[in-house]
Amino acid sequence: MPVRFYKKPVIMAVSIALLVVLIIALFFFLYKNHTPQKEQYKSEKKQLSEIFATLDTAYWRNKDNGLFISDKAVNIAKKINDSNALAEALYNKARILQKFEINDSIFNINNQALAMAEKLHNDTLIVKIKNGIGHYYYYKDNYYLSMIYYTEAESIAAKIGNNYLIAKAANGLGLVYTEMYDYKRALEYYEKSINIYKKLANKAYTYDYCSALMNIGVCYMYKGDYTKATLYQNKALDKANQLHNMEMICKSYGNLGTIEQERGHNASALNYLLKNLDYSNQGNKYNKMNAITLHNLGSHYFFNKQYDKSEEFLNQSLSISQKMGFKSMEGGTFFVLSEVKKKQEQWQKAYEYHTRWQAINDSILSSDIKKKISDYQWEMKSQKKKYEEELLLKKYDIQKKRNLILIIAVVSIAVIALVVGRSLKKSVKFQKLQNTYLQEKMKTDEKINALEKLHYQSEIEAKNKELTTLSLQLVTKNEILTDISDATNKLYETKMIDEASFKNLNKIIKDSLNAGKDWEQFKSMFEKVHQDFFVKLKRLNSKLSENELRLCAYLKINLSNAEIARIFNINPGTLKINRHHIRKKLNLESKDSLEDYIREI
Repeated sequence: MPVRFYKKPVIMAVSIALLVVLIIALFFFLYKNHTPQKEQYKSEKKQLSEIFATLDTAYWRNKDNGLFISDKAVNIAKKINDSNALAEALYNKARILQKFEINDSIFNINNQALAMAEKLHNDTLIVKIKNGIGHYYYYKDNYYLSMIYYTEAESIAAKIGNNYLIAKAANGLGLVYTEMYDYKRALEYYEKSINIYKKLANKAYTYDYCSALMNIGVCYMYKGDYTKATLYQNKALDKANQLHNMEMICKSYGNLGTIEQERGHNASALNYLLKNLDYSNQGNKYNKMNAITLHNLGSHYFFNKQYDKSEEFLNQSLSISQKMGFKSMEGGTFFVLSEVKKKQEQWQKAYEYHTRWQAINDSILSSDIKKKISDYQWEMKSQKKKYEEELLLKKYDIQKKRNLILIIAVVSIAVIALVVGRSLKKSVKFQKLQNTYLQEKMKTDEKINALEKLHYQSEIEAKNKELTTLSLQLVTKNEILTDISDATNKLYETKMIDEASFKNLNKIIKDSLNAGKDWEQFKSMFEKVHQDFFVKLKRLNSKLSENELRLCAYLKINLSNAEIARIFNINPGTLKINRHHIRKKLNLESKDSLEDYIREI
């Protein structure tokens, strides 16, 4: 009986002891296996950090090395299941590819990274990737989508207060507006970018600061202000030399060469362009920088009448541009090749190249794309104003409620002694608040009306630019066809072509040189923009001829006298006489400006 009494406690004690030993053994087993994994992850995260630092400073130098390192980062991030690191690695891979080529894989990789970053709510990375996609579309010459991504990047960067990323997005928007020939807006964005970099005063941003300086220089070059263009390019070159950045040095020499060429300084232009080629050849010979360099050299030799050399460099540039999908450079190269062929009197080739340039140029910045961009800009402004108005209304609503509570409190305290007086005071304050609200609403309405007017004016200006471009393109086409006609006549006279071919060519040229058809095409577009313009002119004087009406239309879209004379194929003296006849028919005095009078109609 005593044995049975002690048997259960002994068994229980032994069981508890065995369980404790088992738990301790399991703990040591798990600890032993878990600790190395932790250490391994710690080591790999440190490795990732080092890779990202390397990619951030030298990703542009060597494509193969950069891709090898970025792929290594991708594999490590996948291994340790770090979504943030994976998104960062994919973004860097796309950034490396974009320095050396332009293809859809860049867009796909960026989109993968963006999806991850948005899922993780990593706003900083989202801005970086959107900037990257904006840059991708910029080099694909899709300025509408480029503007959207850069604008979104700037907005998110402002929301999180990251000034560096705001500057990056602003610099990108400056590039887009430069390509759209809106140099005023471009310079505003570049200056915004420059000012931020100056305030940050961080050596890590010297590359971006250098890039912004260079872009300002290019913008001034397009504006024809070569003094300022040279000043900014030299500033950029100094910064590039400080960084020992081969890419930036190469770009600076190329831009300085182009500026000197525009100034007519051929010797110094060639010196800069050859330095540009030397630096370009030190990197990847099949990237966009090399395409630009070869194009610039081809243009230089063209202006110096070395047409064979010009064609050699231009064909090299064209080959790289087509391989990369660098449309704007491809189009520009076709244009210069067309001019080369004209000088060599190879008219068929000249016409073919000119047609290809025109097709590319139209595809890059067609009227539909311009309208989309204009509508998007207007939408952004409207959204901003709407948001400000809603904010203002909320502010005044809150203020109204606070004032109402205050008035009620004051009335409650003094209700016994000053019921009538306090009620009157309440009424006055309320009325004042209402008046203030109404005044602010009126100001807001005035701002919206001003924006609508500005939008309308912008649309008219854009349409006038389209009409101007159409007029000058038609003149260029007709000049080329006239040159071809003259050349064909010479070939026929020297019996180098038979009569059947001669007649066939003349018929094609004659059909293409249909001035009446060109005018009808222009007139149709013009009347869509400036409705009833010709009707109003006829009311002023019904004796105005068709040619005089046509001249007035060209004055309406701000064409210069030289451009109008070129369109009519007359000398400036004859144009002056035609203008005098119009002034007489419109009863204008000598002090009155014909241009101002026409634009007011």
